[in-house]
Amino acid sequence: MSVEEIEAGLLKLPLTERRRFLNWVFEHEDRLIGPNEDTIHPEVQAEILKRREEALTDPGKLTTWESAFPRMKQEFDELRRKNPLAR
Repeated sequence: MSVEEIEAGLLKLPLTERRRFLNWVFEHEDRLIGPNEDTIHPEVQAEILKRREEALTDPGKLTTWESAFPRMKQEFDELRRKNPLAR
C-alpha cells in the first residue's frame, strides 16, 4: 500500500475517525518507526511547557533577543571582571 493510497483512505474517514487515527499513530510511534534518539527529557519538556504557558499568560514578560543580548553580555563581562580566570 502506498502513502498516497493511505492518504486517500484516511481522507474518506469522518473527521472524528481521522483524529482517532492520529491519536493512535502518536501513541504507537515508537512501535511504528522505532525510538527517537532526539526525544526531549520529560523534565526539560515540562519546563518548556511551563515557560510557554507563562509566555501565553503574560506576554509582557517576553524579551527580544536584541534587548536581551546586551544585558547578557554585560552580566558575563561583570563575571569575568570578578574572576579573571573564568572563561
